[in-house]
Amino acid sequence: MKLNATFWLMIWITIGFLVGITFRFTDPTLLLVTEQFNYLVFRGLYYELITSIFVTGSISDYLFNIVAMYFIYLLFRNKAGRLEYLVFLVSGIIGNILTLYFFPQLTLSSGASGGIFGIMTFYVILEMLEDHRTDFYGIMFIVLTFIFSDLLPDVNYLAHIGGIIGGALMAPLVYHFLRKQHDQSKLL
Repeated sequence: MKLNATFWLMIWITIGFLVGITFRFTDPTLLLVTEQFNYLVFRGLYYELITSIFVTGSISDYLFNIVAMYFIYLLFRNKAGRLEYLVFLVSGIIGNILTLYFFPQLTLSSGASGGIFGIMTFYVILEMLEDHRTDFYGIMFIVLTFIFSDLLPDVNYLAHIGGIIGGALMAPLVYHFLRKQHDQSKLL
């Protein structure tokens, strides 16, 4: 059985959680070099902008992220294929960069929610572009998910905003690229 990108991302999120929870209970200082610790990123540990998307020592964060990814799969069925990896990573990194520059240096942040918001936004906007219409239900879904998730304790709303920005930027780029490819194939 061949797994699609959504399920591979779920596997990577699970592996990151297992790493994070292991560190949390064996040597919590290891979380400082795998999650995003702004102080250390500013001192050269730039890889944390990526590792922190996956590594989390929070059980609730992991559970919300896995449920959200599965819900995304049920709604969109991995329509973008492997491109979902890129949307997820770009959106997560944008969220982490916002966290880096707008939260205090001693902030420790982790989790896949920026990437998840990016994928949700990407699919909603891509469908609006393909259908040439505004999808108020899709927009409301993103807004309500944002509001609900940010009511929970210890949630990084900047990562969510960055994810939304990432998905909103990626959807038109992908749409125009695919449309251009489609137009060129008609000429051949």
